[in-house]
Amino acid sequence: MNLVQSQTRYAAVILVIALLAALFVAVERMRVEHRTQRVEIAMDYSDFLSLARSYNYKPEAFLVELRRAGLTSLALQEELGAGINTGQNAYVSSGVGILDNARLSSVSDPTLAALVRNRAILPDEIYVLVYDKATYGRYMQQLPLHFSRGSIRVLHASPPWVIAVRTQIDYFGQISLGIPGDQLALAKKLGLFVVPRLQNDERLQGPQIAAAFDALRHRARITTVVFFGLRNQILGFPDHIKETAAIMNDRKLTFGAIEVYDTTQVQKGNDELAKLMPGRTVRVQAIAKTEQDKLKFEEIAARYLLGARERNVRLVYLRPFSHEHNGLSIEKTNIEMVRQIASGLRARGFTEGSAAPIPMYRADSVVPVGVVALAVPSILLILLGFFGWYRPWMAVAAYAVTILLYAGGYLTHHDLLARSVLALGGALFFETAAFAVLGRAFTERPAATTGEQIVRSLRWTALATGVALLGALVVIGLMSSPLLMEEIERFRGVKAVLGLPPLIALALYFLTDRFGAKIEDPRDAFNTPVRIGQLVLGVVILAAGALVLMRSGNQSDISPSAFELSLRSGLTTVLSVRPRFKEFLVGFPLMMLLPTLVLAHRRALGWLFAIGIGIGIGDLVDTFSHLHTPVYISVIRVLLGAIIGCAIGAALVAIYRRLFLRPA
Repeated sequence: MNLVQSQTRYAAVILVIALLAALFVAVERMRVEHRTQRVEIAMDYSDFLSLARSYNYKPEAFLVELRRAGLTSLALQEELGAGINTGQNAYVSSGVGILDNARLSSVSDPTLAALVRNRAILPDEIYVLVYDKATYGRYMQQLPLHFSRGSIRVLHASPPWVIAVRTQIDYFGQISLGIPGDQLALAKKLGLFVVPRLQNDERLQGPQIAAAFDALRHRARITTVVFFGLRNQILGFPDHIKETAAIMNDRKLTFGAIEVYDTTQVQKGNDELAKLMPGRTVRVQAIAKTEQDKLKFEEIAARYLLGARERNVRLVYLRPFSHEHNGLSIEKTNIEMVRQIASGLRARGFTEGSAAPIPMYRADSVVPVGVVALAVPSILLILLGFFGWYRPWMAVAAYAVTILLYAGGYLTHHDLLARSVLALGGALFFETAAFAVLGRAFTERPAATTGEQIVRSLRWTALATGVALLGALVVIGLMSSPLLMEEIERFRGVKAVLGLPPLIALALYFLTDRFGAKIEDPRDAFNTPVRIGQLVLGVVILAAGALVLMRSGNQSDISPSAFELSLRSGLTTVLSVRPRFKEFLVGFPLMMLLPTLVLAHRRALGWLFAIGIGIGIGDLVDTFSHLHTPVYISVIRVLLGAIIGCAIGAALVAIYRRLFLRPA
């Protein structure tokens, strides 16, 4: 069906130009995605060390084997005050504790005993005994970052060093004291990158934040910085995030934004820091220990590989697996897991190394994206002309509103919001056009033979799919920004892209004359008696629609069932990229079956087909609206869905014709 009318031919010319600009952006984005295929595989050293000590494994030899298997990095966490007594280099106690012990028995440590005798131990201080020179130097560097210098006293300036700090023991237990030097030295010796895990202290300002980073840089190869802490904050939160960003940018460090499925778990300051570090942010995927204990070996490896391939994860954050696998020891099991993840990444075209962030690139700039934006008013005008609603003044208004919105977004530094609005409009208009081109399929007579009918159905399906994919191309052209590809910013219209097309399709079906079912008098339609079966079907459709919307997105309100998860896993295993159910089970089969229906069935079921086809069309565009998924993965997903869906549709066409179109 020809969408373009004579009065909208100029809009069609502008649309072609805008689509070419969108294609340019898409190609450039795919080049960038191809160049950023380096993935970092890091092991949490604290958990690793606990496991190694539990099973009497030699940590260094264990790490050597992990390095050979593909491990690239060690994630080293700052030592907390509460963790001092778990090591051998220092000991901490409160003044009250030392004095109480002295009343009950003699103090065994001669240095402390002398301090007790000289009444140098005060109940409102804590005391750190340090037996290692490097550890003493680190503490004296870190303590002034968290306490005033007047509250820190060195009571014994030779081994064992004694440091007194005026504070409470429980508060001191939460203070970070830097990354131990022996851990940094071990990483350097083994040729491993270091992923520093730094904790925030809200009192830290620019100089102290810079000192925290500089204390590490000359001692290890730092790559991606991942923050931690009980308060789940970015270093510098809330008032000094700009200083943190400037320091990290100046030192060419990469920020690791941890992928979460619950927005309440996002680190405070995460998005602000990422926006201040364009082109220097990567996605980090980790599995919590409590969840990992419930997963099988294969599930863990598959999840990390899926994240790298389909969600732009560039730092795989591992915790040791504490169960045996296939008769291997726990040590060999962890080595095998790293080997499988590394080999799986290589098989998918990735390389191991420091995490590669998505950089700023030339296509994500004002001019090309601005040209793409002109596709939105153009397709709107073409639709208006198609339905006979076009007026010349509408062209001036549509292009003026688009230009003002786009320019206003950049001038007010809300360009991604403006682009999201335009992308949503473009997606919905192209989805409307994709359904509109099927108008004649709702009214034409079935073909004479099954083979001819399948070919005809394929043509209609290809036409509607092609128009919908042009809408997806516009979304890609408008929204392919590194912040969206790293899912720091999100396309706010995703649920509308998926949820509105069925309603739009239903409205077009009943309110226009293009589908052979126009309601001439709405009052008669509202006064028509409703049967119980129709009411039940309507409730089921509404419930299904609500479920689809609630299930959409990575942070969906309802988790999939165990059966669906198993089915998804099976499809991913067989096809490598899983096609979407709404496409190959709903949209494509219904598009194929529609033209073969007899007139009576079209009148009875046409509205239901309109809803189902609307769901499929919406899902096609929605597939490309998840900007963190590489373009080529979305293309493969749609292609597989089309092949399977059309095959199912062809089978349904053959069955239907055999049942209802038998020759007389």
